Amino acid sequence: MRRVLIGVVGLFATTALLVALKSGPGVMRLPDQVPVIQRVAPSSSTEPTPSGEPGPDPEPADPPPSPEPGAPTTFTGDSVYSEFGYVTVQIAVVDGQIVDVVALEMPTDGARSAALSERVAATMRERVLAAQSADVDTVSGATWTSEAYRQSLRSALAKAGLT
Repeated sequence: MRRVLIGVVGLFATTALLVALKSGPGVMRLPDQVPVIQRVAPSSSTEPTPSGEPGPDPEPADPPPSPEPGAPTTFTGDSVYSEFGYVTVQIAVVDGQIVDVVALEMPTDGARSAALSERVAATMRERVLAAQSADVDTVSGATWTSEAYRQSLRSALAKAGLT
């Protein structure tokens, strides 16, 4: 009976240790922790100056410059979580054609993940540029990362109006 009790306690301790090591900081992040870049518009209220008098009216913001003809417009896809980390893809579009694909974020937890991510990013980039769509095969040996890449790419294509 005593051996069984020691065995069960040891099993629980080992399981707790493995769970703690697997879910340590930096291994994964929750979707609400994904960085989001937002442009903040200047407020239209007149803030008082240090002397107590209202400040001058803010000048209207200039509209963003229109892109030059032939200049690429970039669209960033949603950050998609795979088993090994987040994947975020950005595309550059000129005249409705994908001219570049960049993996902004790929899993890099370990040496193997970093090597697979590098291979997935290069291979998927070539395939997407050739196909001009997200309908490309996954990379062998990196199915989950490839699928997350395609999902982020689909999101970028939707934002670009290319779906």
